[in-house]
Amino acid sequence: MWALLQENLEKNSISLREVEEPQPGIGEVKIRVRAAGICGTDIHGISSLNPPVILGHEFSGEVVEIGQEVKRIKVGDRVTSETTIYRCGVCPYCREGFFNLCPERKGIGSGANGSFAEYIVVPEFAVHVLPEKLSFEEGAVLEPLACATRGVLEQTRIGGNDKVVVLGPGPLGILVSWVAKTRGASVILVGKQEDELRFQVAKEGEVDYLLNLDEVNIKEAITQEIDPYGVDVVFECSGALPAVSLGLEVLKKRGRYVQMGIIHKPVIVDFDQYLFSRELKITGSRTQTTSSWEKAINLLENTNLPLEKIVTHILPLSQWQEGFELTKNRKAIKVVLKP
Repeated sequence: MWALLQENLEKNSISLREVEEPQPGIGEVKIRVRAAGICGTDIHGISSLNPPVILGHEFSGEVVEIGQEVKRIKVGDRVTSETTIYRCGVCPYCREGFFNLCPERKGIGSGANGSFAEYIVVPEFAVHVLPEKLSFEEGAVLEPLACATRGVLEQTRIGGNDKVVVLGPGPLGILVSWVAKTRGASVILVGKQEDELRFQVAKEGEVDYLLNLDEVNIKEAITQEIDPYGVDVVFECSGALPAVSLGLEVLKKRGRYVQMGIIHKPVIVDFDQYLFSRELKITGSRTQTTSSWEKAINLLENTNLPLEKIVTHILPLSQWQEGFELTKNRKAIKVVLKP
């Protein structure tokens, strides 16, 4: 089969090549990949890889074969999969359901072969059946939606009176904004001049305010026009170092800060100013857990999240380089590759 393989830790070691087609073992499911989304970590996450490895972790497809002892999933099911396909099951994190924090965790597209391929094999426990109304392209966006539900619904509590700032209008930031809106919050999405396309898509989910860093002073705009004390919750989804300081600055006392973007460098936080004097609550949100996926699917079944608007480009797998460039240069929101 054809697959997009990263051979080593050099950025130029990615190539589309023929590799052996995987076969399901005991408890495993073989899926024909119908749509696979490009994530920023596919382009920038070199340090987390265990090459040689097939890239890609956001996908949906059709079950074509099942291994022995598979009971819940059947051939023909339209499905997607969690990214964590190996966890030890015995560490304190696994015992509490936090498989995303397992020291032995392996994720598809990094520690195990991923979805930029014609076929992928994953364990049955990771597989979720797509809601009937979802297309394969929308199904490929379920993974970032599960990341959003973990941050918004599990790592902090959002209420109808909360004012929420989301920093970074990429796919994750838009989805975080939309999930926060389902809780009744007032949402402010912050981006830059080049994010006009993303702002327009964010409007589809009824985001309340769109603020452009290149045009306004964000802190002044919030304190003068929205709330003089600041906002209740900040989700940092850009991974940009200056956004961390901005997010902490716009929070009111006892506000909640959730780090969702990957920064890739150390951050210095003034504990006296932010933790002691203002009693801020600072946490992170790493990928997703099974409960995050269940909440994401429940949201899709009970709300009208316009997932299809996130997908701005659909390309064959053979045009992966074009897709990577569109994503890297912020000329797309979500690029979906079709093997």
